[in-house]
Amino acid sequence: MIRRIYENQHGIITLDSDIFGERKRLSTGKKSDKYLLKYYEKNFETEYKKLYDEKFNVKPDITDLTLREYGKMILELTSCNRKKNVQTHVERIFRLTCDFKMMGKLFGDMMLNDIKPTHILMWQKDCGLASQTIASHRVYIGMVLQAAMNDDIIRKNPVPLVKLPKRVPVRKKNFYNEDEIKTIIGVAKGQLKNYIQLACFTGLRGSELIALRWNDIDFDKNVIRVDTRIVDGEEDITKSGKTRFVPIFKQAMEAISKQRIFSGLREFVFIAHHGGSLYDSDVMQKAFRRLLDKHEMESGTIHDLRRSFNTLLKQYGYPTDWILDIMGHMDDKVNRNHYTGTLRVDMTKLDRIAL
Repeated sequence: MIRRIYENQHGIITLDSDIFGERKRLSTGKKSDKYLLKYYEKNFETEYKKLYDEKFNVKPDITDLTLREYGKMILELTSCNRKKNVQTHVERIFRLTCDFKMMGKLFGDMMLNDIKPTHILMWQKDCGLASQTIASHRVYIGMVLQAAMNDDIIRKNPVPLVKLPKRVPVRKKNFYNEDEIKTIIGVAKGQLKNYIQLACFTGLRGSELIALRWNDIDFDKNVIRVDTRIVDGEEDITKSGKTRFVPIFKQAMEAISKQRIFSGLREFVFIAHHGGSLYDSDVMQKAFRRLLDKHEMESGTIHDLRRSFNTLLKQYGYPTDWILDIMGHMDDKVNRNHYTGTLRVDMTKLDRIAL
């Protein structure tokens, strides 16, 4: 079998072989140097096959693909069913799953036919993720292996055969009252203080806050236009897919005014060190948790501030439809079950009716 590497007249590395029966000389398109020559010498067959497949449009046999290769293809083929930022998130999760090492080999490098229920169990046991995270991550492994089953590559999808790990209790939601909100804002400083205060009195999601631009704030009408969010560095429409207008309460305006001094004439309200937008709301989330730990307050999240704002609006008797509108909720079911804490009722009001 011919297996030759040489430089052509233009100094480009060329691979010469008859691996597939007929002798072909294939250009790599890369200028020759000693490191590349060594690389192609070591990986001759793999690189020659790639060049051959590209030039002669050879379609890969899907029965010979690894979990990583087949999964990448399936996720790409189904990408039209997801928003751009969701697709990026799914690809990252699947990549992390494929990079998990078991028995000296990466999970993603296993051939589809070799994956058994035991391998799923090993991943669940040793991946180091919480049970709820494992449940969400294995959805994508299951989807890829189900597609392989539908393509008759594997006989059974091993994922449904494996029991999910026991769920641990979900972190309880915090609902901060007026005094607690005052305390938290009181100990915060700088941009974080303004971020927390705006979250407390607008109910904006963390991803919406970091996507907020100065031209989204109408100082004449006293409202904020919320139509975008940023997740993993990608700007997208809001979770509900709709634009909403949030009124600016006095406390929110105070935070906006202070932040204006902090960020100056830059495009975004909340800025990173380089002056542009923050990559992800996790930056503020971590800073918020550190603040709570430092002052020995109960651990919570920025989303808890959104829930607290919702509860305060109900506590002070604002109309439900109006609350749903500015919170970006479609109906009161989610709002009532997940965004409302304990409401205090003044029982003396009805007692004042004279008979």
